[in-house]
Amino acid sequence: MNTLVERSMEKIDEDDLNLFANAALERLAEIYERAPVAGLYRDRLLMLTLAQGGALHFLDQKNGLKDIDVWAFYRGGLEKPFPVRAVWTKDFGKSKFGKNPHDQGFSGRRMDIIGRAVECRPEDDLISPTMRWLHGHSSSAEALRQKAVVCIYPPSVRGRVLIKPQY
Repeated sequence: MNTLVERSMEKIDEDDLNLFANAALERLAEIYERAPVAGLYRDRLLMLTLAQGGALHFLDQKNGLKDIDVWAFYRGGLEKPFPVRAVWTKDFGKSKFGKNPHDQGFSGRRMDIIGRAVECRPEDDLISPTMRWLHGHSSSAEALRQKAVVCIYPPSVRGRVLIKPQY
């Protein structure tokens, strides 16, 4: 679909979450090759989440999808910290979600990928380290808690809601 609209009102379903995850994983594979510090975390990925307005739209189908914000959470503990200021973009390409007319140079929705290394403990399950970070005091975690966060990878937790809006 070539619809030019700031916010797509198309429904996001679990198949779309899978497409978002695959697109993000593809972009991260490129990043690992070019960004030496990020590359150190290649085998430490815990989960990918859809966040902010996209996650809210997945839950309520009312918010609309402006862009696709994906957060990658990695097992911390390395001497070199994950590059927290980095935001990598990907063109999601032509899809039912159309294109935001403000995103020049993209054929479809813009995907922003942000990563964080989180503390892991021996007793942790897959979700706990990310939940601790999300409930922490960083400005990024506080901002994510304002809307929603939904797991998109790995498949075993796809669709699980980590943060939902407090209406």
